[in-house]
This record gives sequence, structure tokens and C-alpha cells, in this order.
Amino acid sequence: MQDSVDKLLEQWRQERPELDVSGLGLAVRIELLAKLLRRSTERSLRKVGLKIWQYDVLSALRRQGPPFELPATELARASLLTSGAMTTRIDHLEEKGLVERRPDPHDRRGVRVSLTPRGREVIDDAIHARLTAAEQSVSELGSAERVAVERVLRKLLLSLSRECRQPSAATPSLPA
Repeated sequence: MQDSVDKLLEQWRQERPELDVSGLGLAVRIELLAKLLRRSTERSLRKVGLKIWQYDVLSALRRQGPPFELPATELARASLLTSGAMTTRIDHLEEKGLVERRPDPHDRRGVRVSLTPRGREVIDDAIHARLTAAEQSVSELGSAERVAVERVLRKLLLSLSRECRQPSAATPSLPA
């Protein structure tokens, strides 16, 4: 079986036979998979009325357990966003009645963000849609293949994450 990346690699081998394109095959496949997985995630979340960034914020709060809240600065840090960008996102979610802000009792300048009861309902529905989409995306793989792919991707992710922490490298955005 061949995919579109095999054709791309073959073209490079013909045009530039002196180049080693072996690493490109894996990198391009991961990039294409990321795009396809993102589209799948967007479709699944659209069914519950959320965008990926909304899901990311709500799920970060939901995973904390009761009282389902975090300081706004931690939300921003977890999402690799500036505080200004996170403020805008919180504003939108607050307008929809999904989160609320309150002063941080331990930091006069700080704000804590928590899920509203409606926000908890929405994220609890959304996680089911998200899990279903994720399961469908990997359904072609057997359990042993899933474990092997996950192990290898974890190793690659850890390696690239270390490289991105170098002062000269930009930090990538994390997916949903």
C-alpha cells in the first residue's frame, strides 16, 4: 500500500537522489495526520456547539475536579497563550454562561476561572463527542499497534519538546 507521502518522497528521490529524505516521510505523515485529526475534532465538537479553543479551556477546568477552577494565569500557561489572549477567551466563555470569574483570595491581582453548572454540562457532553471521534480516528489499529504507536510518538514528542525549550526555538501550540 502506498499513500500520498510515498509519491512525494519518490519525486524527491528522482529529482534529488543525493538527498536522504527518510526523515521527511515520518514528519510529513505526522503533519498530515495532525491536520486530519484536527478536522475530525472540529467536526465532533461542532455537533455540541464548541470550537476547539473553547473545548480546551473548559476541559482544562473540568479535569481539575471540584470546584472546577484554575487561576487565569495557569489556564493561559497550560494553553501556551498570553494573558491577553486568555482574557479574550474567558470573556467569550463568560458571555455564553460557561465560566465565571472571581477574585483570587490569595492574590489581589489574580482572577480565578471556574465552570458554571451549564459549562460543566457542556464539557461533559463534549468529552463524549471528543472520545468518539478519537476512537473512530484510530479504529484501524489493533490494541498492540495503538500501544506501539503511542510509545513511539511519546518518545518523539518528549524529544521535540526538549528542543523547543531551547532559548532559540519557539514553543509550539498544544492541540486540543
